Amino acid sequence: MNNVQMLVPMEPDAFWQQLRTIVAEVVAEGQKHPPVDNHTERPLLKATEVCDIFKVSKPTLYDWLKQGKIKSVKIQSRRYFHWNDVDELISTSKVNLLNGRP
Repeated sequence: MNNVQMLVPMEPDAFWQQLRTIVAEVVAEGQKHPPVDNHTERPLLKATEVCDIFKVSKPTLYDWLKQGKIKSVKIQSRRYFHWNDVDELISTSKVNLLNGRP
């Protein structure tokens, strides 16, 4: 690395040491504040968001509603889904796949 030309007004060893220090500080700060779970802040999901999670169309999601696989809440003319219900459906789907059921 001694042959590298740098456009920074400091010695390469000092530059790399300062960069290591900055990275270590950022990593340490990130560990102090764990990532925020957006679903606990906003527990109601729109139908399009649930479709994105499961990679299904809206008609499929509404079929699941009719079959009782998932519950929803209707507020005025819109339908919302509780994150806990979505999470439960994900968990039961994983268990069914492990047991060989579709």
